[in-house]
Amino acid sequence: MELREKILVTAIEQFRQTGLKFTMQDVAEQARISKKTIYTVFASKEELLLGMLDYGYEKIQERKKEIISADMDLRDRLRLAMIALPEEYETIDFRQLDGLKEQYPAVHRALHRHLEDNWEPVLELLAQGRKCGLIRPVAVPVLRLMITASIESFIDSDLLNQSDISYEQALNEMIDIIMKGICVK
Repeated sequence: MELREKILVTAIEQFRQTGLKFTMQDVAEQARISKKTIYTVFASKEELLLGMLDYGYEKIQERKKEIISADMDLRDRLRLAMIALPEEYETIDFRQLDGLKEQYPAVHRALHRHLEDNWEPVLELLAQGRKCGLIRPVAVPVLRLMITASIESFIDSDLLNQSDISYEQALNEMIDIIMKGICVK
């Protein structure tokens, strides 16, 4: 594993354990490298967080490709593609991103951009579903806004923590509600 990826994987594990509270020293100790070595790759924690975000986004896109090419019902593929998470991210509690906007605004903006990017595979599945009569016609920009706004709200709000609802539960509940609204009965 190259150094950059080793640092990213270790930082993701640290985030899994402590959320945004992890330090560069925590990453260095777990990766068994010096903090100085980390700083040769990532100039700051914010840069490391941006790297983690980009790395995770790549993994999500890979997962979407797997889902879209899978041999399963179109509605199931659509459902899974809209909330695609790679297996290694399923145990991460993204509710721990609460406070990201205030502490790391550049990372928060990058997260927002990633949520809005690469909808083409989902749009293709929606078009296929409409064409074969499984999905009713819907205003795609509204659907897209509903999903991205919900995910952002799950991350930015403390309501899920207060309600003891996991991020994964919230995603699944949201997508169930949406799928029941767009699928032909």
